[in-house]
Amino acid sequence: MFRFFALLLVTGAFVGALYFSGNALEAWESPKEEPAAMPKLPKPKRHAQPVSNPVRRPKPAKKAAPAKPSWLVELNRVCRHGKAESATFQRPSSPQGAVRALKRAIGLNTRMNDQTAALVERSGNAAAATRLRRLYEQDEALLQRALFATEHGRYAQLPGIARSLLTVAKAENKVFARLGAADCTVSSAELQL
Repeated sequence: MFRFFALLLVTGAFVGALYFSGNALEAWESPKEEPAAMPKLPKPKRHAQPVSNPVRRPKPAKKAAPAKPSWLVELNRVCRHGKAESATFQRPSSPQGAVRALKRAIGLNTRMNDQTAALVERSGNAAAATRLRRLYEQDEALLQRALFATEHGRYAQLPGIARSLLTVAKAENKVFARLGAADCTVSSAELQL
């Protein structure tokens, strides 16, 4: 949600800077008639000497950008959809709302973990797939702990769980960055408390 607010703020600042700098330059005023300038006379042309047999060199063929593997394209697509769905989550305003929000987040997280792990396995990178599966086990267990703490009013446990979740999320982020899955990564600023 903050990303959208920040985007709106930056866009507003840009429009404001453009408008106010236009005022300072009097760009929004009606133009004043300037006296007509004298036209420039054309320069005399040089006569090129004819070349008897010009050598034509073929242009090198443009190399097409290497195509991304299908698993990587699909992985990025899955991550984009997951981010879009998580952006629709509303901030809870009550303890009961927090429990519902956590349950919804856990469902999305589990589904995303299953889909992305299967796609990374398809890549043939067994080490990355194993690493992700282990990280996913940790984040799913931590989310269950957060849900349990929230359901039982143990809110003092949540900051510690959140720090642990951020550590796991940073490790997942590194795996995705190494794979080249740009849409599955987030900025380091988003991984802060």
